Amino acid sequence: MAKRNFQNFISGAGLIFAVVMGNEAFAAPITFNSALPVSDEEIIVRQQIIYTGASDDILGVSRDVDIWRSVTAMGYGITEKLAVFTIVPIISRDVTIDNVSTSASGLADIQTFARYQMYQKDGPGRTTRIASFAGINIPTGQTGETSDGSTDFFGGLILTRASTNWNFDGQIQYTVNGQKNGFARGNEAVIDASLQYRINNHNGNVNTNGYLFTVLEASLVYTDANEITNIADANSGGTTAFITPGLQYATKRWIAETAIKIPVVKNLNGTALQPGVTVIASMRFNF
Repeated sequence: MAKRNFQNFISGAGLIFAVVMGNEAFAAPITFNSALPVSDEEIIVRQQIIYTGASDDILGVSRDVDIWRSVTAMGYGITEKLAVFTIVPIISRDVTIDNVSTSASGLADIQTFARYQMYQKDGPGRTTRIASFAGINIPTGQTGETSDGSTDFFGGLILTRASTNWNFDGQIQYTVNGQKNGFARGNEAVIDASLQYRINNHNGNVNTNGYLFTVLEASLVYTDANEITNIADANSGGTTAFITPGLQYATKRWIAETAIKIPVVKNLNGTALQPGVTVIASMRFNF
């Protein structure tokens, strides 16, 4: 079952991989898409393959979860300040509790949002920008399989500072989750930070091959308890934090990225499943 679901996942994941001509690609955060750089009348496409594994043992009962995701992020710059994005995820999930296994795969919930740049200050070799964003999670997945069926709303702020050798992106985001069939996931507050540092060609010469960036990201996530018929689930919600080291190789036409997201704080309520390590590999194109 797991093998068949993974094969279905891979066949559905091949949405974007093509030769792209055009504008220069820039370093950007790997673990969040809200800060992806997109210029006026420019299109950006990022294709990510993400694996997450988690396991624990509660009173002698083992729990194992393996999740593969294909995430296609597409953005378009309507003007210099306004951009719109759509995130299309395909998921394959295998869950084993003791000796009982279940699987699900297919399209998950599509996300769309708009970002508006409220402030920009440029100086010699550097820039500072502040932008706001707001969007919606659309329940396009199969309820009870790849989606909980609710419509969710989110928004936040992004700070970007960039120079010739490094970029910093930070965001705060809050998500209000809806209810479906008496179930509502807890609302979520997230703080993210990403530093991308160029480790070659610091002498300012033009590099016709590409630039290598080291990436270090951190995130802090607080989630309210889930609710079932308006009653809080004591085995859900809590606080987690992650550190994510990674690499980006940027050329004029594309960027290749990889990262490992490692949980460093796992303060969850009750018997909630502890988060595991996430591995990310992706390609990004601007045209």
